[in-house]
Amino acid sequence: MFGIALIAVGFDKFLEFIPHGHEMTESLTNAFMGLIANKFILPTVGIVEILVGASLLLNKFTNLSLLAMVPVSYGIVAFHLAVDIPGVVLGVVVALLNAYLLLQKKDELIVLLKP
Repeated sequence: MFGIALIAVGFDKFLEFIPHGHEMTESLTNAFMGLIANKFILPTVGIVEILVGASLLLNKFTNLSLLAMVPVSYGIVAFHLAVDIPGVVLGVVVALLNAYLLLQKKDELIVLLKP
């Protein structure tokens, strides 16, 4: 399910098909317009979400993919904490799902920390 959700929100960065039903405050609008004006952050996040989602569905390169989602998860939560508190719930869900899957693979990942 996490993989499918990541693919959906990743493609939404390009196709904008998921309705975002909450009211955008001025600070949220300004921050979002900054992301759009930047021209590489949202597409990069979208590509990472699509690749990680596909990786999870295909069960290939899952360790690398879950690690790649860590900064994306952080960015989602930090963005919403800064300018859109009501939207932080979904970001926290993404971060917790990613953390849960990483913990399931901790024995495989721990070797990355050994010299």
